[in-house]
Amino acid sequence: MKRRTWKAAALLAGVGCVMMLGALPLRAGTAATQENEEDGVTVPQGHKEAYEAAKEQMKEAPQEKHSSGSWFLAGAAGMGWAQFDNGSFGNSSLSGSQNETFTGGVDFGYYWHDPDKWGNLSFTAESIGLYTGSTTSLGGAGSGATIGLLGLGGTLGYRIAKSFEPFIGFYGGGSIGQFSVSGGPSGGGSLGNVWGYWFSPALGMRYFIPNSHWFIGAEALFVFLGDMNGFNKGPAVNANVNVSGSSYLYEPIVMMTIGYAF
Repeated sequence: MKRRTWKAAALLAGVGCVMMLGALPLRAGTAATQENEEDGVTVPQGHKEAYEAAKEQMKEAPQEKHSSGSWFLAGAAGMGWAQFDNGSFGNSSLSGSQNETFTGGVDFGYYWHDPDKWGNLSFTAESIGLYTGSTTSLGGAGSGATIGLLGLGGTLGYRIAKSFEPFIGFYGGGSIGQFSVSGGPSGGGSLGNVWGYWFSPALGMRYFIPNSHWFIGAEALFVFLGDMNGFNKGPAVNANVNVSGSSYLYEPIVMMTIGYAF
């Protein structure tokens, strides 16, 4: 009887050992499915390869480029009032005042604004072209005056409330003018074309339309035109007309602008 009991106990012990050995791989498999922590992110061990692949793709993904500015194109239209007070016709002094005249133009340049670098400040570098023309009172005679301006310049602005931006600036370049007189003591006819130079301070305001590339604004210039001399009445009269003399032809201009930033 005791021998039988001992055999039974030995058999049960053997079965227990077999079951324990069989459970070891099962526990190892269970441990393999436990969640491990990778780079602060809890990832199932079975998904580790996929996680590593996704992490590599994130490293290779193109980063968003940071830009401090953009190109822009703007059109302008407004009014100007030209006058000169130190001109001459031959040996006679001459002055003139231009009636209210339409002025139009195009402005192309680059605009810088980066709050991380410059706070509220902004800058532009621009090329500008303006056209102005109207009738003029020229020493008692009626005259047609057309002036074209080409130049370079820039502005310094201060952005307010993300949309409004007052600015100051300066422009300068070359000019070409054409005068033609009708009637008066010198008779009628074209006075020809002459080249000169110009420069102007500027003052204005821009408004950037939210969630768009468009902006609108207003700008005032006070143009000084120099060396606009040598308009020739022709061999019959043999006299030059100088509209700026040793001084300048002055033209205040006020314009509205609308532009698009690329």
